Amino acid sequence: MERPSHRLLVYLFALGLAHLAFLFGQELFRARALALEKARLEAALQAARTRVERLRAEAEAAQDPLYLEALVRRLGFVGKEETLYANPSRLAPGRGER
Repeated sequence: MERPSHRLLVYLFALGLAHLAFLFGQELFRARALALEKARLEAALQAARTRVERLRAEAEAAQDPLYLEALVRRLGFVGKEETLYANPSRLAPGRGER
């Protein structure tokens, strides 16, 4: 017949192993979550760096008079010495038609 103290030790050992397995699984889950968060943050950082570079290039281009003139033309402005002629086909429907 087995002694009761050994049976208790076996149960405690099994309980300890189950607890250890739970803690190990929890740490694996946490490590995976942290790795995913790190990848997401690195992607966001790269996107921010790309945007900063684009904005720096745009700021440098804003110092160029030819770039500024082209930008102003795209916005529809005209110079002091220029005359703006409206194109009737580009007006809203009902306007410019007789």
